[in-house]
Amino acid sequence: MKSELLLGTGLIVANAIFHVSCLVWLAGFIRRINGTTSIFPSQNRSILLLGIAVFGVIAIHTVSAWAWATVYLMLGEFSDLRQALYFSVVTSTTLGYGDITLSDKWQLLGSFEAMGGLVLFGASTAFLLGLTRSWFVHLDE
Repeated sequence: MKSELLLGTGLIVANAIFHVSCLVWLAGFIRRINGTTSIFPSQNRSILLLGIAVFGVIAIHTVSAWAWATVYLMLGEFSDLRQALYFSVVTSTTLGYGDITLSDKWQLLGSFEAMGGLVLFGASTAFLLGLTRSWFVHLDE
């Protein structure tokens, strides 16, 4: 159990640092693009930038799912990448079908991924809502 707690905590911390760093970088990237797309009407620019933001957030979550799947493979919990990645996505989104599970030895680790997924999806949602809100406030300009 101690190894599960240490590994789970380490993975959540690493994923949170990665996630927040990526969101900060993405915000700066969008800000730079926004300054160079002034030839577009305000509404079209907002659609373009929100599309980039959504794609970026999906990419960040995809990398996190791959990281967890890699750990599951290294622990010998799954025999192939497809199963490990499927379990990771279903767990991080807290969908939790339950058709594939971890062994008793590493069962708690899946709970850590779900807990981290809740927080990181919440951070992503707040990020996207913040961007959208700032654009709608300035849409009439």
